[in-house]
Amino acid sequence: MPEGLVHAIGLPAHRAMPDAYVTAHHLRDMLNESTFEQLVKWSSKPGLLPRVPSGPERGKSWDRLDIAALQAFACVRDADVRFSAETELRRRGDAEVKVADEAEQGTLL
Repeated sequence: MPEGLVHAIGLPAHRAMPDAYVTAHHLRDMLNESTFEQLVKWSSKPGLLPRVPSGPERGKSWDRLDIAALQAFACVRDADVRFSAETELRRRGDAEVKVADEAEQGTLL
């Protein structure tokens, strides 16, 4: 719970004003932990998902997947899923792993 946050003001959850209030407290704390430049650098990358969002592996954390499943996720179009799978593959240090290259993806326009 962020310092200075009044719990009652943050309720009900998932409404514009309470969510903005809580977000402002978390943002303040993140800015105190990291530099603005570091936050911008992090925000330029896709999101690192804690769990697989869909499919037969839905809900599993990335570290519970086998190499074949991670390699398949590393080739999907969704940037967050691809980034999360590639990050786990790199964490494992598997030199045989081929991850999708942004240049191979191409663009629609």
